[in-house]
Amino acid sequence: IYTYVANILIAINPYFEIKNLYSTDTIKSYLGRSLGTQPPHVFAIADKAFRDMKVLKQSQSIIVSGESGAGKTESTKYILKYLCDNYGQSTKSAGSLEQKILQANPILESFGNAKTTRNNNSSRFGKFIEIHFDGKCSVVGGYISHYLLERARVVSQSKAERNYHIFYQLIAGADKALAEKLHLASPDKFRYLAKGCTQFFVQKGKETSVPSDRVSADHKRGGPLKDTRMDDYSDFHTVDQDLGNIGLTQEDRLSVYTTIAAVLHLGNITFEDNPEDNTGGCMIAPASANSLAITAELMGLEQEDLTGALLSRVMQG
Repeated sequence: IYTYVANILIAINPYFEIKNLYSTDTIKSYLGRSLGTQPPHVFAIADKAFRDMKVLKQSQSIIVSGESGAGKTESTKYILKYLCDNYGQSTKSAGSLEQKILQANPILESFGNAKTTRNNNSSRFGKFIEIHFDGKCSVVGGYISHYLLERARVVSQSKAERNYHIFYQLIAGADKALAEKLHLASPDKFRYLAKGCTQFFVQKGKETSVPSDRVSADHKRGGPLKDTRMDDYSDFHTVDQDLGNIGLTQEDRLSVYTTIAAVLHLGNITFEDNPEDNTGGCMIAPASANSLAITAELMGLEQEDLTGALLSRVMQG
C-alpha cells in the first residue's frame, strides 16, 4: 500500500499478497514515466533514480528505512528487480550478471535474517547495495556492503524467536549423506537453537519434506511455522543453487555448510571447574566429549588442539 509525501514514498505492509502489484506488466507500466503520472509505487522511485542518474550524470541513492516488519527487505528486492529487469542486458540466463545480483539477496537473508516476535524475516544487519552502470546506462556490476550484524543472536534468542535462517535451512534441507557427514539433528538438540523457537517454516502440503529425525518436539507437538514466502527445506536448496550460480563450487559450498554445522556442535561443548587446577581454570565437561570430537572433525583439527584453544586465553597487546 503506497502513497507519496512530496517525492518520498510511504509504504505500508498489508501482510498479504496483492495480486499483480509487482508483475512484469506493472514493471513495464512505470518504465520512463515521471513521478506522479502513475499510482504511487516503489517502481516509480526506482525509475526516477535511474532517470536522474542518466540525465544528471550523477550517482543516485535510495534510502529504505522503517521499523521491523515494515517491508524494507521486500522493497529493496523489488527495487533491484526493477533496475535489473529493465536496464540489465539479460536476466534470462542463470549465470548472467543481473541474475547474480538478484540471487545474492536470498543468500544474505539466509545468513543475516531471522524470525523475531514481529517479523518472520527480519534483517538483523544493515546493508548498502551499489548497482553499477556503464556509459550506456546498462547494469555492469554490483557491490554489497554489510555491517552491524547482530552477533549475539548466534548464541542466544528469546523463546519465540529463532537463530539465523541458515541453521534451520541446513538441518531441514540437507540430504541424508550431507546430514550424516555433518552429524545434523533436530534444532532442540543444539544449545544455540534449543532456547529459542525450534519449529521449521513449512509450506502447506510439504509437511513431510523434513526428515522426522530432524524435527523437534515442539514442531511435532505444535506443527510447523507458516509464512507464504518461507519454507526452510526449499529455501536451503534455493540458497545452494544461488551459491553455485555466483561462483561457489560444490567443494566451496560443502566448506560453508561444514562451518555452519561446526558452530552448532561447538555450542554443545560445556565446561566445568578443573579440580586439579589451583589457579581456578576449567576443563571440558566429560559429557561434551562427543561434541568436542565432532567439532574437531568438522574443523579439521586435532581434539587436543581444539581443547587447548578453548581452554587457553590469548592476550593481545
